[in-house]
Amino acid sequence: MKNLLLISICFFFISSVQSKNPKNELIKFNNKWSSPFRVSSQYCHQLVNTEGEFLFILNKTEWLYFACDHPEQVIENVKKHGANVIRVCLEGSPYYSVLGYDNWPWKGTRQNPDYENYNEKYWNEVEQRIILAGQNGIGIDLVLYLSLKPEVIDIPIQKKYWDYAIKRLSKYSNILTWEIANEEISNEAFQNKAGMYFKENDPFHHPVCSSDGTTENALWPHKKWMDLAIVHTCTGQVTGKDNYDLEYWYLNIAKNTRQYGKPAFNNESGRETWHRNDDPIGRRKQAWLTCNSGCFWTWHSWDGCEGINDNTYFANGWQYLRPMREYYESIPFWTLEPSYTVCSLRQSNLVYATMSSPDRKISLMYCCTRKTSEKVANLKAFIQIKNGVYRVSFKKPSNLDMISTMEFESKNIRAEREIIIPGFQDDLIIEIKEIASRKKTLIEGTL
Repeated sequence: MKNLLLISICFFFISSVQSKNPKNELIKFNNKWSSPFRVSSQYCHQLVNTEGEFLFILNKTEWLYFACDHPEQVIENVKKHGANVIRVCLEGSPYYSVLGYDNWPWKGTRQNPDYENYNEKYWNEVEQRIILAGQNGIGIDLVLYLSLKPEVIDIPIQKKYWDYAIKRLSKYSNILTWEIANEEISNEAFQNKAGMYFKENDPFHHPVCSSDGTTENALWPHKKWMDLAIVHTCTGQVTGKDNYDLEYWYLNIAKNTRQYGKPAFNNESGRETWHRNDDPIGRRKQAWLTCNSGCFWTWHSWDGCEGINDNTYFANGWQYLRPMREYYESIPFWTLEPSYTVCSLRQSNLVYATMSSPDRKISLMYCCTRKTSEKVANLKAFIQIKNGVYRVSFKKPSNLDMISTMEFESKNIRAEREIIIPGFQDDLIIEIKEIASRKKTLIEGTL
């Protein structure tokens, strides 16, 4: 009964919007998605809306959200995870042998397609579910092609699909990005045309991107239509022959993805079992290292794939997502850039990433052990920072509990300060905030 009422309300909303929206005006939501997010002209690695709010993306795969049995429960679970974006296919039939869903935008069937006409019932359902997500503060990473792999010769007929998608869906402010294809690069020439078409014809200028399978670098980062630097890491921990080290694999891939002057986004990470990414603490470390390298991250799990209709399943590690997003949203994350001088560790086997605002008013190190459950004691961090008084806070990434704080004064940028890190297990946040600024002193020999 609840589902029928929800569907009726959404259908009424869509009918009302379509009748009152002949000019295809923007449909906004009374939350973070009050207007589309676009690449910031001031902070090139960030997305900002018209109201000046920056978006810290925490994505969750929900491939078949447009077809699943209980969309409202999917959204509730997404919110429980702490995610604010879901990755969904507009076209695709993943896990068909398990679920029997085929997201087919056209009339006819995948075997006997009618590309001249569209499945209005499906498109109405898509709009209902985009609205449901938007009302709950959830954005959509919309994948246009998942199972279908068109070529250049198909552009005349596929262009009609592009126009229809723009007409029906671009008006929703919670469309985060048009993702042309999922993990398909054999049709690069086709995607070049599609990407530029969406970039030039979307009246609301949602970002455009595409994706490749697991690699160590962003896909096509210099293409003009690629607004985001996208990477996938569908991998697990260090297991046998698969040496996916936290530093030499995950951290370095994040650094690679961040270097192109675009918002950097890992929008598919390794899931449990399928990719052998089964250690929840290891997954937490992957996420924090990625985010504290200046990238955004995705939780990829069975319940967003073939298990989308199971409302009770939660892969262990989901509980660490919300604290991570809450922490970054509590600070001006959009001002942070990778730093290799402010805070460092030496003579340790810890993996770490440091970011800082250029004015050094806030700096942040995330550090972790390579092995799960490993403990750390008697370790020093070295801080090199401009003149001022600073408060250093040590926090647990798992739940943001405060471990301890201290204050110190920097009197010269060359006067490196050693601090003792409190003992911890697995990982640690070291936050450095300026309390009071001091007049700059010149380094000896400076004219």
